[in-house]
Amino acid sequence: MKIVVSVEDVGVIDAVMEYNPTFIEIRLDRMEGDLQEQVRAIREKTAVPLIATLRSREEGGRFVGDADLWVRIVGPIARYVDFVDVEARYRDQAPFIKSQGVQILASLHTNEMPTQPELGRIEEMLRSYGDIPKIVVKPRTRDDLFTLIAFTHHAQKPICTSIMGAEFRYARAILPLVGSEFTFCHAGTPTAEGQYHIREMRQLADLLK
Repeated sequence: MKIVVSVEDVGVIDAVMEYNPTFIEIRLDRMEGDLQEQVRAIREKTAVPLIATLRSREEGGRFVGDADLWVRIVGPIARYVDFVDVEARYRDQAPFIKSQGVQILASLHTNEMPTQPELGRIEEMLRSYGDIPKIVVKPRTRDDLFTLIAFTHHAQKPICTSIMGAEFRYARAILPLVGSEFTFCHAGTPTAEGQYHIREMRQLADLLK
């Protein structure tokens, strides 16, 4: 299980490293001050692969701005990270980000539960500009969750799937077992509702091996 811990503070990196995460996601939209300097400082503290994410308000984050502002913020940071999360709304910026020598986590977060065919179309669109598609949806019923699990199992790999909200939070541990590339956690301050602490997810991962 590849565990990603989402952070918004340089000061927590040493504590995070004690849990041996596979990746660290830097939530730029939840940080203030000189973002480039903070990302550089994180890079100097660890060799763990980094994901830079500037999540829009429309998809559960705090960033409010157009694609030009998005790329002005993320572009200079790309040199310090291994992946950049690029939402579908910013996909026209993907070639430039890719030219910086990083991989693209092509993402779409929705408060809806797409049907199986719709999930397939979303995956195809995300793969058109990214290296790994990340699809995050909000199941309303167990049948919705089973649809997501079946989609994840049968989808082309690599793929990352997850859920929004706390009702089916256990899916965060289940989806990697059926093929989701990553599971996202926190290290003290959740960056999304329903996230597990990395300590809890590490325990679950060890138990489910």
